[in-house]
Amino acid sequence: METAGAGILPDVSGAPNAETLARLRRQRGLVRELRDAVEVSGRRLAGREAGPAWRSPAQRAYGTGLVELSATVQSAWRALDDALWAVDEAIERVKAAL
Repeated sequence: METAGAGILPDVSGAPNAETLARLRRQRGLVRELRDAVEVSGRRLAGREAGPAWRSPAQRAYGTGLVELSATVQSAWRALDDALWAVDEAIERVKAAL
């Protein structure tokens, strides 16, 4: 069974080496940076939810859009967190094989 995020990993089926480990560590840094940026964006969205005082159809539609966008961002954050876990696992496998 393929783990979440495994599709982003470089091929490590050959003999693991220091270069593979370095690539995985760079990738981990990039994924972590992106995940953290998505988390910050999600927190900003959560703080902008429309209150019950919004009455016009446009205001309600905007509020609904914020909720939907917030759910999408949360889903992206979870996927990136899974990808980060997969990279960490790959790093551990390569380190064990060195």
